Amino acid sequence: MNASFRHVLLAAAMAGFCSAAGGGEHGYWMSSPSLNGWREAVFRAGVPAQPAVLPPGVEPMMVGSSSPAAQMLVLEGMTHLLTFGDMRAFRKFDAALRLDPDCLMAHWGRCMSLMGAGPAFQDQRVHSMKRVKELALRPDCPEQERAYADALAVLLMNGPVKAQEAWKTICSTWKRDPYAPLFYAMLLRDGFDGQGNPGEGQKEAVRVVDAVLKERPGSQAALFMRALLEEVAPVISPETVETARKAVAANPFSASAHHLLGHCLFRTGDYEGACAAFKDSENLCLAWEKAENVPPALDDAWFRSILYRAVSEFCAGHYRQANAVAARAASVPLDKKHPLAPGTLLQIWEARTLPARLMLARPDLPAQALVLKASPGPLPKGFPDLSNGMAAVVTQYMGACYSARQGRPGAVASAFDKLSGVLRLLMDGADAARRQMSVSYWARCLQMGSLYSSEIRSLMFPDSASVWMSEAIGSQRFSSLLLPPVVPYPAEWKLARAYLKAGKYRECADMCEQALKRFPNHAGVLDTLKQARAAGK
Repeated sequence: MNASFRHVLLAAAMAGFCSAAGGGEHGYWMSSPSLNGWREAVFRAGVPAQPAVLPPGVEPMMVGSSSPAAQMLVLEGMTHLLTFGDMRAFRKFDAALRLDPDCLMAHWGRCMSLMGAGPAFQDQRVHSMKRVKELALRPDCPEQERAYADALAVLLMNGPVKAQEAWKTICSTWKRDPYAPLFYAMLLRDGFDGQGNPGEGQKEAVRVVDAVLKERPGSQAALFMRALLEEVAPVISPETVETARKAVAANPFSASAHHLLGHCLFRTGDYEGACAAFKDSENLCLAWEKAENVPPALDDAWFRSILYRAVSEFCAGHYRQANAVAARAASVPLDKKHPLAPGTLLQIWEARTLPARLMLARPDLPAQALVLKASPGPLPKGFPDLSNGMAAVVTQYMGACYSARQGRPGAVASAFDKLSGVLRLLMDGADAARRQMSVSYWARCLQMGSLYSSEIRSLMFPDSASVWMSEAIGSQRFSSLLLPPVVPYPAEWKLARAYLKAGKYRECADMCEQALKRFPNHAGVLDTLKQARAAGK
């Protein structure tokens, strides 16, 4: 998640939303209200007040509804939305609509939370989109809620950049709104450049969230957002880690907050702490599944945390434990009722290949029979077949690794040619990826395949390994909140090991030092550095 508000998911969902908006309309729905002319909302008489006691992490805001319980559910949903708990948010908004089918903000939240949920939720999306439009045009609609509806329309029909102005206006018009500044900050994010400098949008987002925290230092959503703004920074500062801890303290029952803390600790090289945080997130996810009778296919948060924990164990040097954790994620049965659900997509793209990927990443390459046993079989019919490309990429990389170990250069070259063919086919799969709600996973697969290609070339031509690995090193990015790094090691490590094998101990040590900037305290890198220093004495 960089410049736009869930831009990949937005692109995937755009066609369904725009068709739901009706006719050939362009632009946002409201033709009469002016973005600059809204005034403070005067709510309908008789709307009951919200309960005095709010759940952990939830902040008060007026919600137009005849049901106090629906009001509270909407506020809980808003908090989940801002802490990347989309499916939890959806269930809160859905429950609110069962109490009050005419609650505009519940319909609004359902639209937002289902942006990337897949075709299985198309009916709910379309229904809520239509109801938001209808309710916003009613004369008695509160102006603040009409503004929210209008901002959603701008987001979906004109894109995130145009939506920034709509959200900025909401912030300036309703200054006591605890949520609007955070949605605005989400839209402003534009990441960091190649030198690690924040973009102008990033700087403004930080100013916006810092202003919220100055007024409400205990806001879980604001604390979460403040740490999130640094998720892909070149260095995660101690202050960012502390902010993530505060987000957990604000709501210890938030799986998203524990996952955020795990990500921040991972980036600082505290893999033990990261494993503990991800484990807490997993346990909270499982408790939520049990309490609300949610199938794993709809709990992508559980898959994200357990996959990240497996990679954290690997980086800590706990290779057997890493594979045990990964194997648990890979063993979850596929749910034929939800072939395109968020959790299912993580299963078929990431979880089912992770055990083999972790084995192939180990410095002590295990027996090929063990990797083959851990490798996934063909997908059953009815599941997105493009994800088979991830398994195909891993298979060809595995062939190259073992052929190189056996001293068979011809077989290494053959595996490289086959991998190149797989990647060419995958590159033509952009339309299929959009249809299968898998754009981000497809992009990760291509990234991994490109890095594997560079590694295989360095196996084929070890004397020029630095040439082949330089592109991979330059293109590798820091891991994001939602998923662990596409490979569980810095690309520099592979080049360092090539230098070590060639007896270039100083070059190996220098490259390890570079690798540790991207993956601090990585056990494999530290071991290679130790070997280089010992051999170079």
